[in-house]
Amino acid sequence: MTQAVKHPLKWRLADMAGTGTEHVNIVMPELDAHSTHEILLATDIPSPHSSKMDISWTEEDIDLFQALVEKVLSHEDDPGQLDLADPEIIDILHMVAAAHFIEPLDADEVLADDVPTVLNEADLGELVAIHTQDGFKSCIIAELDSIEAVCVLLEPLVIEDKQIELDVYDTLVVNKHSLLPAEFGNVEPDTGSVVH
Repeated sequence: MTQAVKHPLKWRLADMAGTGTEHVNIVMPELDAHSTHEILLATDIPSPHSSKMDISWTEEDIDLFQALVEKVLSHEDDPGQLDLADPEIIDILHMVAAAHFIEPLDADEVLADDVPTVLNEADLGELVAIHTQDGFKSCIIAELDSIEAVCVLLEPLVIEDKQIELDVYDTLVVNKHSLLPAEFGNVEPDTGSVVH
């Protein structure tokens, strides 16, 4: 199914799957402007509230979504049309939901020693890596200021002796000096990368 990128998009916090647990769902308007039908996409992100409610997307949500679509789907002919069956689009929507609704953990609890390297200026939606006590982990920058970044994990992170278990889409606040190039993580290097 292809859907035009339209606003306003909404978050719907509800148990749409009937599992007894409230989750974050994405509500998109139907392509036909005269239709009252909505397209509803479920995520795995738990709702921070126990009651059903709709919340409008914030400017930060829209900015992150657009940055991720641009970076992930740069090869697409028409970025204004989204294939809602595309796993990459589903991942992007999960990442935006995670950035909005999951309270980030301070990364100092999970980081290992800094690795001396050069990272170009970090950008919203960029794939980076962090050096944790559970190895190098890939993540996406979801928020950024002059000192810190909020990152959405793209792989699990487990530190047994500290009883810390983070899953894909959990979030961390990371000092920018601890961000590493994406090649440190579990990703395929691009054609310009030199792997030693």
